[in-house]
Amino acid sequence: MRCIGQGLESLKTFCAVMSLPNPVEQKSHDVINNKLSRVMKEVAEESMKMAAVEEYSSSPDNLLTVSGDGTWKTRGHSSLIGVCTVIGAETGRLTDSLIDKLAHYYGNAIRCNSTSVKEMRKAIWAVWGHSCSTDDEPIHWFCPTNPNTWCKYNAAINNNLQNYKHKPSVAKAVQDVIKPVFADLSHPALLKKCLGGKTQNPNESLNSLIWKFCPKTIGSRLQIAEIAANLETSVFNDGNQILITISEKFGLKINRNVCVPLAERDNRRIFTSRQRLL
Repeated sequence: MRCIGQGLESLKTFCAVMSLPNPVEQKSHDVINNKLSRVMKEVAEESMKMAAVEEYSSSPDNLLTVSGDGTWKTRGHSSLIGVCTVIGAETGRLTDSLIDKLAHYYGNAIRCNSTSVKEMRKAIWAVWGHSCSTDDEPIHWFCPTNPNTWCKYNAAINNNLQNYKHKPSVAKAVQDVIKPVFADLSHPALLKKCLGGKTQNPNESLNSLIWKFCPKTIGSRLQIAEIAANLETSVFNDGNQILITISEKFGLKINRNVCVPLAERDNRRIFTSRQRLL
């Protein structure tokens, strides 16, 4: 239940609705949480060590550049539970410079098309597609095609496309994370409020990722927040397959009933993201 941001009470409700026997009591649940906390910390630390090695090997002159951010369990600075994240700059992880660039382009998409929701939405998705494009997979469907286009790929189509090479794009893992954010920020209901050139800061949308495993609407103690932070770190670095590693550390038997749904979950996420572009 912790993987979907729920605790014992939600588990009891689920069992009741499904006509299943009552689950463990609070004392046993606490024992499980204690073990889960230890396992999640172990898995997350190993994941972070591997990420650090990758970052170090990709960094010039053995100097690491990172971005840091923080978020609170509840609004305001009176919360006793907070999470701080540090993300490497060289391995394609989300960085301050990338956030600033995307935020800048998002603002331009609003301001340059402030009289039309349709054109704003098209321009916003052009930002995502252009930033994620590679030589093997160009995604310039929404980029302008006029003679004075800012999209060098579309400009090269009319000249010599064979000589055009894409710059390093946003990493696939980051693409999957920010694509739903772009979908939310390009929703017509939101863009109607932007008519006239007004914008909202897209960076705030990223702060909610960590809390999907520990919802702010549900009271929880520090241990639960730590489990959520470690789980999110592991999934962010290694994908949903890391849940198999976690299950194995609990001595659970792994079969296709575990592996297939995790793979399908990733496939559904990609499919849903693509559908939002239509």
